Amino acid sequence: MNRYALLGLLFCAPLWAGEPQLKVQVQLLPGPQVVVGEQVQLQVDVLTDTWFTAAASLPALQLPGARVDAPGGESEHLTQVIDGQTFFGMRYRYRITPNVAQDFNVPSLTISAQPGQASAPLIAHSTPLAFKASRPPGFAPGEHLLVAADVRLAQQLSTSASPLHVGDSLTRTVTLQADNTPALSLAAPPQVTIQGLRAYPQAPMISNLDNGRGTLTGGQRVDRWVYRIEQAGHYQLPAIRVKWWDSRNHRLQVAQLPAINVEALAGSTYAPTFSIAQDLKDLGQHSRWQLSRHALAWSAALVLLALAGYLLRVLWPRVPPLWRRAWTTLRWTCRQLRLQPLNPRREKDFP
Repeated sequence: MNRYALLGLLFCAPLWAGEPQLKVQVQLLPGPQVVVGEQVQLQVDVLTDTWFTAAASLPALQLPGARVDAPGGESEHLTQVIDGQTFFGMRYRYRITPNVAQDFNVPSLTISAQPGQASAPLIAHSTPLAFKASRPPGFAPGEHLLVAADVRLAQQLSTSASPLHVGDSLTRTVTLQADNTPALSLAAPPQVTIQGLRAYPQAPMISNLDNGRGTLTGGQRVDRWVYRIEQAGHYQLPAIRVKWWDSRNHRLQVAQLPAINVEALAGSTYAPTFSIAQDLKDLGQHSRWQLSRHALAWSAALVLLALAGYLLRVLWPRVPPLWRRAWTTLRWTCRQLRLQPLNPRREKDFP
């Protein structure tokens, strides 16, 4: 009897146990003091002492004067011991980029989740936080501010011919990459008008960089300028200088690209192996229809036969009524003129 009572107690123990716990911990990285344009991460840890049956539900976060990127589908699994008890959880990150120098208050977040062995979803609230964004030194008011952990700047020049002549074109491609900053915060390099070169700026290609596992690591911007040479002479594509604030070492940095010298000759001596005009002429001749006289004659005969068949089909139902009307008219005319039939034995044809 004691054996069955012990088994009953073991099966009923989970029913007597309390509801699972749900805890939320928040933290600002790198800290409460940042500069304008520097990315701040609001790290949110959702913990329980059992397990989670689904991802946690996080609210939207809006901060006036800052850009906030909500956590995507990615999350980190973690294990933590709190007061001697083991908790299991998931870590999410809000990415905050302040645009103005001011104080920011992060309100308390209401987070719901469904832990295992819970009768209903549980709700927990985070602790409110605050941070201050200030303008870094070395930047004038209104000047574009780029804050990143690292910046890489590269360029490439491609030409339509070598050497270059009037009428040829050259393309300058500039690639800017920045770590720990969104791609939309990257500004276009300054464009300078060059006398004798007509510039055709292309649409920039802006994209985010990630680590291959869905976590954003920075941004990239690719700008292209196509120049058409209108006059012969010596040209210099200007150097490019990008000033940025190093958030890792907390100092002002400058990334530079050297100027590019280009020489253009007056006239083009290039002679194509094949004549483009002759190719177009031959292509037009091949597009014409080549028909012989026999083909034309057969085509005309087919058209006439088709027309005759159509007319016969349309007029044939009207032939018998016309013939009877003509015969009646002929008989009436003969009677009026009192003409005798040529064959007396057929007089009955004229009553």
